[in-house]
Amino acid sequence: MNLELDILVIGAHPDDAEIGCGGTIAHYKKRGKKIGVLDLSNGEPTPFGTVEKRMAEAKAASEILHLDIRITLDMTNRYIENTIENRKKVSEVIRKYKPNILITHPSNDWHPDHIACHQIVNAAKFQAKLTKSESKYPEYSPKYVFYFDHSHLKDKNRKLDFLIDISDSIEEKINALKVYKSQFVDNKKYLRIFDYIRERAGYLGYQIGVNYAEGFINSEYLLVDFENFKF
Repeated sequence: MNLELDILVIGAHPDDAEIGCGGTIAHYKKRGKKIGVLDLSNGEPTPFGTVEKRMAEAKAASEILHLDIRITLDMTNRYIENTIENRKKVSEVIRKYKPNILITHPSNDWHPDHIACHQIVNAAKFQAKLTKSESKYPEYSPKYVFYFDHSHLKDKNRKLDFLIDISDSIEEKINALKVYKSQFVDNKKYLRIFDYIRERAGYLGYQIGVNYAEGFINSEYLLVDFENFKF
C-alpha cells in the first residue's frame, strides 16, 4: 500500500521548502502528520556546490524535519519550464501520494524557476484529477493549495492570508537550513538568511501573539468555523 500524505510541499530547488515552510513541516510532523517534499530539480548548476553535496544536504535536512518522503525530479536548475511533460511528472507524484494539502511557491517571485514551479503545480493539480489519462495511478485532487512566504519575495506590500504558529519548531527550521552549507555558509553573501528567517518569523508571530509564525497565501475562500477558534 502506498504512503498517503497529509501535506506535500513542492519547491523548485532543494532548500526552497525549508525556507518557505520548514517550521510548519516540523510543527505538523510533531502532531503525527504525514509530510513529503518534492524538489523539481537537484539545484545544480550553482556557483557553490555539486550534485552530490546538494543531495547530501537535502537528505540531512529531511532527517532534521523527519520527512516521510523526499523526491527529486530531473528538471534543470535555472531552466525550469511549465511544460506538459513537467506537469505530468508532478501530477504523477500527486496521484501516487494523494496529499490533502499542496504547498508551493507564490506567483509573485523574481526567480523564474519559482514562478514556473507555481504554474506547474497548479496545472499538475488539474492534471491529476483527469480521467482517461495514461497515468498508472487513479485520478486524485488535493483539497487545498497554499503558497508559502519565501525569502525571495521582495514585494513590500505582499499580503498573507493566514499564519501558523511555529514557536515549537523554529529551531528545526533554522537547523535544517544550516545543513545547506554550500548555499548559505560557503556562499558568504547568504549568511544573513539565518537572521532574516528568525526575524521574519518573530515579526509574524508578534502579529498573532506567539513567538514565531510562518505566513501563507491562499487564492480561494476557506470555510471557517468559529468553534475552532481560540477565544
